[in-house]
Amino acid sequence: MEATARMGQRWVALVDRGNGCVEACDIVEWLPDGAELVGYICGTDDAAQGDKGRVVRADRHPGFLTYERRPQVVGALPGMGWTVCYRLGAPPPRGGNGTSGAECLERRPVLAWLVYDDGTVTPCDVDHDGLVYCSTDTPELAHVEPPAPGSGRQP
Repeated sequence: MEATARMGQRWVALVDRGNGCVEACDIVEWLPDGAELVGYICGTDDAAQGDKGRVVRADRHPGFLTYERRPQVVGALPGMGWTVCYRLGAPPPRGGNGTSGAECLERRPVLAWLVYDDGTVTPCDVDHDGLVYCSTDTPELAHVEPPAPGSGRQP
């Protein structure tokens, strides 16, 4: 494999930081080492003595697990009236004081749909402060709702 085969793609080295924490470190350079390509990352706090902030070979970094390709955004489509719904916590108990036990949801408009080079399409929403989020990055995502009937927007 040639170094140019990986250009234009985003690769990371997964590094185990301990306590169940895995960090994705961006590959900043690919260089040949014999018959294989080796990824290089910027050294971090737990790298070998003096490697912090320097470009180091990823597979020799403490806690190195593997390389992983990450998809890149290649396009964006308008939100077209779709809504993202997030869980705000545990649902209230059923019955008792007249509550239905329905989930508490926060609804946010989809600002755009991001299209990735692997064919994945994900919604991005905007909160009441105007901050934009990739909706699929949070475990609180409940579901995505299509535009309301009669809204004039076609899914």
